[in-house]
Amino acid sequence: MGRDATHPTVRQLLQAQPDGVTTTDLHRLGVSDSVIRKQIAEGVLLRLRREVFVDRRVWDASAPWERDRLRARAVVGSSPSLGTRPGQVALSHRSAMAEHGLDVFGVDDEVHASRVGCGRGHRSGGLWVHAPVPVDQVIEQDGMPSVRPALASLQEAVVHGAEAGLVAADSALRARAATPEELRALVGLSCLQRDRPAARLVAELADGTRESAGESRTAWLLHLLGIAVECQVEIRDPSGWLVGRADFRVRGTRVLLEFDGRVKHTDRDVLVAEKLREDRLRELGYEVVRITWADLAHPHVVRARIRAALGRAASRRPA
Repeated sequence: MGRDATHPTVRQLLQAQPDGVTTTDLHRLGVSDSVIRKQIAEGVLLRLRREVFVDRRVWDASAPWERDRLRARAVVGSSPSLGTRPGQVALSHRSAMAEHGLDVFGVDDEVHASRVGCGRGHRSGGLWVHAPVPVDQVIEQDGMPSVRPALASLQEAVVHGAEAGLVAADSALRARAATPEELRALVGLSCLQRDRPAARLVAELADGTRESAGESRTAWLLHLLGIAVECQVEIRDPSGWLVGRADFRVRGTRVLLEFDGRVKHTDRDVLVAEKLREDRLRELGYEVVRITWADLAHPHVVRARIRAALGRAASRRPA
């Protein structure tokens, strides 16, 4: 094993403040600027913004969604205005979603926060402080002031688009961290006025029965294509036996759509079981279209495959 290059005081501070440390913290404990520069060069500290650092080894070992939370806690946690009282700031948008452990779509290196109740926003150094949110929409999540999931998901739609908002809102509903009624009631808030139509659309489309971010993105793609679907549809044979449950069914047809989120090899028994299930569905007159992560980037290809499946289904007769 190689030598641990961590300065003893830096090690103690990182252990005491795992969410991040600042230059002021380090100076207060007698760590000089030259030591800080050396700790950065040796891979001990990672600078996230000016005068804000995290443990580089923890960062490197973290998944992308864990890095969102680390970045937000380090950057906003260093702000003296952090809190739940009027005029203070709280995590919002995708940064709040990450804090709540909910899904987000896309990559954004900025940390998002909102004023609580009143105050002006600003944007600098990787921190975007947005327009004020109502005081009752801010709670403490593991000690971190954060906008409630329902509003945070609609904020995502306003800033990052309806697809990102739908992923967030579905996740909040699935985790029972929000309700459909709550989403609809929040649409009129002034903090969403920048793109209220996107927030309203997400509130209308959100569905907690979708089981993953991939299914949420598939639902958005189908809406984009103008294809009306039902979600989580049970398929039974003439005797009433449950053959399977489909992620989506094109409304009024026998075309089923399944999101396949596998990125690695799947156990052979699982593949065999899926083939037998699809064979039985086809015997009942259904067509099955599988949609992968890669397909989501090619709407025209998905449209063509669904149209072909609709044509085949129309010409078939169930067994």
